[in-house]
Amino acid sequence: MRLATASTLSAALLLVAGRAGATASTAFAETSRVAALADAVSARPGDAGSMFMNPAGLADITEPELILNGSFDHLSQWFARTGEPQNNLGRSFGSFGFAAATPMPGPWWLQRVRVGLALDLPAQYVLQVDIPERVDQPVSPVYDSRPNRVSALGALAIDVFDQLKIGGGVNLTPSLTTPTTVTLVPGRTTSIQNDVEISLDRDMPLAASPFLGVRAQPFPFLGLSAVYRGSSVSHSLGNQTTTAGPIVASSLVDYLIFWDPSQFAFENGFGQPLAMPFNNTLSVLGGVEWQTLPWLTLRTGGGYEPTPVPEQTGNTNYLGAGTVVVALGAGIDLRRLCHAPLVVDFHLRGRLGLEQSATKNIAQLADADPTTPGQQIDNLGYPGFESRSSLYQAGLTLTLFVGKEKKR
Repeated sequence: MRLATASTLSAALLLVAGRAGATASTAFAETSRVAALADAVSARPGDAGSMFMNPAGLADITEPELILNGSFDHLSQWFARTGEPQNNLGRSFGSFGFAAATPMPGPWWLQRVRVGLALDLPAQYVLQVDIPERVDQPVSPVYDSRPNRVSALGALAIDVFDQLKIGGGVNLTPSLTTPTTVTLVPGRTTSIQNDVEISLDRDMPLAASPFLGVRAQPFPFLGLSAVYRGSSVSHSLGNQTTTAGPIVASSLVDYLIFWDPSQFAFENGFGQPLAMPFNNTLSVLGGVEWQTLPWLTLRTGGGYEPTPVPEQTGNTNYLGAGTVVVALGAGIDLRRLCHAPLVVDFHLRGRLGLEQSATKNIAQLADADPTTPGQQIDNLGYPGFESRSSLYQAGLTLTLFVGKEKKR
């Protein structure tokens, strides 16, 4: 029986404005091992499913492996203006992931190099962009957009020596450009609604962001890591041209979505600088792995993630409070049980948000109608609001080893 903490007295220095958690960075799509340990794996020996958390961990693999994972998530989220009933903003969604990694063949120095790739895909679509109609629309920077897109990554790691691993990679995320033409053709049908022709020209260019990591194991009981991840951003851009006889109107849709930090929100989606930029955060996370039998490993993890959302006293109504993370899971190694080259992992995880409370400052609110005497306020969060967001997840991961089984 062996007991080891997921951090193994490890320290992880994350050089970003906040955390991003995923196999290939789709929010909340981690493998079951990573999720069950509350993402506290950057200083632990890695695998193909944890390369985004720290690409240096990829250098720990000793044989080719393929990973398939899936998860189901339910978001419990509500918003209520002061004195009004709660508005349910909850939804359910899922995701699938694929990852592969292998040591390089060849001479001894090339065998110290590992390469990997990963792909995460939402269960319903490749990319969904929800653009709010108003700057004061209640939105969650953590939950509303980040689970809504596919992402892919490639990584490379080097086993410098037993106590030092280094790695890096590139994360690819699609953007969306949609030039739209709306034309009114009077008399085409008997209904004026059917006289409108809409033409869409969609394109999905890819944006790349780098990530780098190092993992040191100076002693068996001590692991150290440092990770840098660049921001992952989608820039939704497109013209909408409306034609009705001699009248032609053209408007530009130009919207930024920050999927992952480090530039979590230096400006809002309408291209306006934030009056109160989002906060840098420091999360405390930990986990425990317990190998109860040679073929069975139990895991649990937890922690606290402060919210990057500042106090909402002005025009914006960003939803989010501090979050308590609790997780548990298990892994069954069929190599030890029946010599099948497969490991099955599963997990349950809850991200339990605290209640958010906001009171608006009239001096910070925009005048809805400057032509009318006095200050006219139509802010959707005025005079204040409460909200809460919690996410519940269940997931399963299959790891297939395609190399020759090694003696243990």
